[in-house]
Amino acid sequence: MFDVLLRMQLEPIVERLAQMETQLEDLYRRAESFCRIGVCQEVDASSNTCKISHGELLTPPIRFFNPSAGAQTETRIPTVGEQCLLLNYGGGDGGAQSVALFGLNSDRFPPLSGVATLTRRRQQDGTQLSYDAAGHVVDWVNGPTAFTGSRERVEMSLGATSLAMTCEAISLQVGAVGIVLDASGVHLSGPLVDHQGRVISTA
Repeated sequence: MFDVLLRMQLEPIVERLAQMETQLEDLYRRAESFCRIGVCQEVDASSNTCKISHGELLTPPIRFFNPSAGAQTETRIPTVGEQCLLLNYGGGDGGAQSVALFGLNSDRFPPLSGVATLTRRRQQDGTQLSYDAAGHVVDWVNGPTAFTGSRERVEMSLGATSLAMTCEAISLQVGAVGIVLDASGVHLSGPLVDHQGRVISTA
C-alpha cells in the first residue's frame, strides 16, 4: 500500500525529470551545432551563396559574410576549399539557417604575413598589395610591373627597367610610359610626349 502511494506521488516528478532530460539533450545538441568549423565545397557567385561541409554533413546553399554590406559595400566571393566559421543561428539540424564567416587560414591557404605591422592582400592572378605601417611603405606587384612608395622613396619597375627617386612623389607607370610628380617638378618618360595631339618630345 505504501509503495503504491509513493509511486503515485513520485510519478509526476519522474515524468517532469524525463521531460527535462529530453530538453537538456536537445539543448546540448543545438549548442554543439551552433558554431562549427567548415570548408567551402560549392559557390554560386550569382546568388552569393555557398555550400559548406562540416563533419559528414553538407549545408544547403547559404549566405556568407562580406567585409561590408551597407552604404559602403564590398563583395568577396569565397574559394572552394576555404575554411570558415559556420554559425547556425537557427539551431536546426539541416543547416538552412546558417551563415558562413570566411577568413580562416589553413594549410591550403596560409597567411600572407607574419608581421604585426604588415597588411598584405593577394588576388587570384598573383597581383599583391602590401602596406607596412611601421615603415610607412606601400608595395604593389603585378607580374613584371611593381611599385614601392614611402615617405622618403619611390621605386618603379617594369621588367628590367626601373626608376628610383628619393623624395615624396606620386607616380604612374603604364608599360614604357611613366609620369612622376614630386617637389622638383613633373617628370615624363616614354618614347613620345604630346599635348592635345601636338608632339612636344620624342625619344
